[in-house]
Amino acid sequence: MAGAVACPPSSTDVTIDGGVAAWADDDPHVATTEGAGMAYRYWCGECGFKTPWLSQAQGEQQQIEHYARRHPGIPPGGHVEANRRRPNGGHGCLPLMVIAVLLLILAAVRRRPPGPSA
Repeated sequence: MAGAVACPPSSTDVTIDGGVAAWADDDPHVATTEGAGMAYRYWCGECGFKTPWLSQAQGEQQQIEHYARRHPGIPPGGHVEANRRRPNGGHGCLPLMVIAVLLLILAAVRRRPPGPSA
């Protein structure tokens, strides 16, 4: 769609054991997915469950607890999304969207024909 605003992707899928998903092998940003300032989302390999964006330790713990509750006897599996942002931080595209809405409002106000004079 012409004029649409899109945010660049900021995550990379990795497997539970830490390996990067096969489709991301050529991604130049994959090497930067480890370390502090990261957020992780763990996906269950058995059902549609996913954790919220958390630190790596918190995400792993929620994944383990989910498997113990919902899939007893099955070792945790699935995949992990790694996001290059702070856990519980950052605003994503929110500032960009606010600016776009304000510009649209400003454009609408400036196009309005003058009202009757009193």
